[in-house]
Amino acid sequence: MLATKFLQLFKRRTSGSLKEGKSTFTDDCVRKVHCTGNRQWIRKLNTQWKKFVAEIEPFPARFSGRGIVICAGGVNYFTCAWININMLRRNGCTLPIEVWYTGIELNAEAITALERLDVRCRNCEDCTTTNLTALTSYAMKPFAILQSDFREVLYLDADNNCISDPAFLFDSKEYQEHGTIFWPDFWTTDRHNPIWKIIDSEEDGSIEQESGQLLINKEKCWKELNLCLHFNLNKKDYYRMLLGDKDTFRFAWKALHTPYYMIADGVGLCGMDESAVGFCGMSMVQHDPAGEILFLHRNWFKWDIMKDDEIMWTTIKRYQPGTTRLFRLKFLTRGKIKLKFLDLGGDVETVSFRELFGDYEIRCLEILKELRSSGLYSRFLQHTYFSLSRPAYADGHTENIFSASQTGVLAD
Repeated sequence: MLATKFLQLFKRRTSGSLKEGKSTFTDDCVRKVHCTGNRQWIRKLNTQWKKFVAEIEPFPARFSGRGIVICAGGVNYFTCAWININMLRRNGCTLPIEVWYTGIELNAEAITALERLDVRCRNCEDCTTTNLTALTSYAMKPFAILQSDFREVLYLDADNNCISDPAFLFDSKEYQEHGTIFWPDFWTTDRHNPIWKIIDSEEDGSIEQESGQLLINKEKCWKELNLCLHFNLNKKDYYRMLLGDKDTFRFAWKALHTPYYMIADGVGLCGMDESAVGFCGMSMVQHDPAGEILFLHRNWFKWDIMKDDEIMWTTIKRYQPGTTRLFRLKFLTRGKIKLKFLDLGGDVETVSFRELFGDYEIRCLEILKELRSSGLYSRFLQHTYFSLSRPAYADGHTENIFSASQTGVLAD
């Protein structure tokens, strides 16, 4: 348990209007950006994306079936994905899964272990000759969805746990009718955001999107997905207005006037309630079309930094239907260390996590403990550290620090 004494070491700071990066979040759940954009810049981006869409090739026939796509390179996301996938399988999910990574983010042993869980590991380097630096971070998500072998994709962030088997979503009437299901974020997009002009759309007051889970029929939404990737590959412009990849999906659909289904139930929070600081939400709670909790997105305090017996999911807070949404970001700081938490205000429902989902988090921690006690994990940690620290390791030179091509004699 995260002790109250530990939390008391930190100084609490809350703000009604908090600036984070290029965005400011207000108490009444509006995300504002510090980017206006002149007419020439807006016209340039508008012309570029329309030209790009006009050149998109038809949907290829090579895709088939349904499956789950996860991006999971590196220690933190591999750890999260390992728990996520093991819980999916233990909850009876038999959907095929693809795990995407870049370069040597996964070693051969980790790939073999994932394959035993009916997972196919896909390296981005095998699917493109494009400069892969453009595919780092957020852009990898739409790229993996586009390149996956599945025609219909449930995308999951590595740290987004499913409470039960999510396969039924593919057969829901909402998905069958629209070919796309999106999930809501906490806020709306400010009407002054230049993205509205760039996509030739009037501000409509719709809720922003949280992209930790996406359900997409690629055949029905091929152009939209490609446009989404275009937005992410041009992040120098679009991330000035949007918060990472998440709303690039929604605005690609809006730009092409394509309807989508947005889950009606507002996003909730899961975390712990400590008397010293109040509620500390660290995971986003998302629902299925019927209003039942299905996803727990562990945005903060991911599994790789958890102790084996550390319980964080004790309380769930959700907005009551039709209530005015209020939202707060909290920071607990000590020196240079800053921990971020979230809280909901207004008319909210508070329920016990244990009463709803029993020992779910304990079972996740048991998987984490098993992984950490295995030689697989220690060797993967070493692999990751070497790949970041040894100049020739990434090129497959495991014996010596320098390869022959990297050595030389300094001239006098």
